[in-house]
Amino acid sequence: MKLEDLAPWIAIAFTLALSILVPLFTQIANNNHQRKMQREKFEYEEKKKRNAAFESFLLDVGSAVIYKTKDNLEKVGSSLFQLYIYAPTEWMDTLDDLAYHLKNGNSDNVLVLMQNLARLISDELNKQEHQKDSKRQKRGNLKTFRLR
Repeated sequence: MKLEDLAPWIAIAFTLALSILVPLFTQIANNNHQRKMQREKFEYEEKKKRNAAFESFLLDVGSAVIYKTKDNLEKVGSSLFQLYIYAPTEWMDTLDDLAYHLKNGNSDNVLVLMQNLARLISDELNKQEHQKDSKRQKRGNLKTFRLR
């Protein structure tokens, strides 16, 4: 058999292999992209919940510290303990102290602890923004690099 006789069969085999492999690789790439999109969506939702917990803590506990009313104090417990879920472990002692002093009505200590926690929350949120900006900057540099 000559190579010229095998050429059509080689072309058919190559075409058949490509017709199987190309959709397979496309599906793999699509699945990876979908997984990445789901992960990013989950991370976004978690950050959104975390920021909402920070915000409700600052609003509810802050208003109860400054203006004590029965309505304020009912929201304090849920906001405070929701913050336990999202707060770094380094904050736990401060949160414990705040819960203790809120329960016992030590308003001077509560104000100081609340101010410290507000600063910690501010630092945490600023850190998130800084990380987001650095990711954007890296992506921007990559796009610029690719265009060159």
